[in-house]
Amino acid sequence: MDDEPAVRQLIAGILVKAGHQVLTASSGQEAVQLVEQEEIAVVLTDINMPGSISGLELIDALHARRPSLPIIPVTGSGDETSLQEALDRGAAGFIAKPFKAADLRQKVEKALSRLVLAEVELRERLLAPTVASVLANAIEVRDDSMVGHTERLAALAVEIGRRGGLSDDVLEVLELGAVLHDVGKIGISDGILLKPGLLTAEERATMEAHPVIGDRMLAPLALLDSVRPIVRHHHERWDGAGYPEGLAGEEIPVVARVVSLADSIEAMSGRRPYRLPLSKDEVVRELELGRGRQWDPALVDIALDLIATGRLRFGAGGMTVMSE
Repeated sequence: MDDEPAVRQLIAGILVKAGHQVLTASSGQEAVQLVEQEEIAVVLTDINMPGSISGLELIDALHARRPSLPIIPVTGSGDETSLQEALDRGAAGFIAKPFKAADLRQKVEKALSRLVLAEVELRERLLAPTVASVLANAIEVRDDSMVGHTERLAALAVEIGRRGGLSDDVLEVLELGAVLHDVGKIGISDGILLKPGLLTAEERATMEAHPVIGDRMLAPLALLDSVRPIVRHHHERWDGAGYPEGLAGEEIPVVARVVSLADSIEAMSGRRPYRLPLSKDEVVRELELGRGRQWDPALVDIALDLIATGRLRFGAGGMTVMSE
């Protein structure tokens, strides 16, 4: 958008030669109409425009309709205040006149690339939990005692992670990984998975392969790549006696350490084919015995505090993480 026909033609010509489809507008009102009617990917606009909608006001008007639309001011104004105001209003950088054709193309390509990445990330953020739920349900429907297991485990894992100082982005991965941690059990037969008695050495070896199976299952799914360390390492132990790789201490990814602890607490508090639920006192005793051996001692301290303060409770239906 520019009120000077020569400028509009120049910019449009450069971008058309670069392979883009270009629409032009001579006023803010016309630009708004085009954005409402067409699939516009990026907008270039002059700042100093005559009429009822200036270039700065156009940024607000278009973002009210398309919040993620990249808008790049193209201006000869030397007024740094206007340029800063454009950036403050959400402009995706700016291009100063006179400009080189290569600079113009680069700015547009960069804005388009960011838009594509944002759309891909949004799709993955929406799709990943759905895929995770489907895979988790495929495990739970095979065993009545596991219904709700991943939801309870995920709630506890996120609470421990939050108290442990993990960032929001890591907590999101943690929650997704908690739901998917046992996805490899899809590859374990019912005869072993649901066996009420002790497993033989051969059966236990098969069962202990599920973290690796799960990791391989998720390998082709790029949108779930961030949770693979949880799936693969949630049975490692702080003392190095776990599996599949015998990692110890801080060699174990922190998200896997959190899920390992939450998984153990949920398992202790729930009914399983081979035993009854443990009481609150029994769970506390097991945590104290395993502190610094099976689990990260700092994380165990967080869990014990949750129990002591009543934030983590145990009942006939298993454990419950109480909201503050």
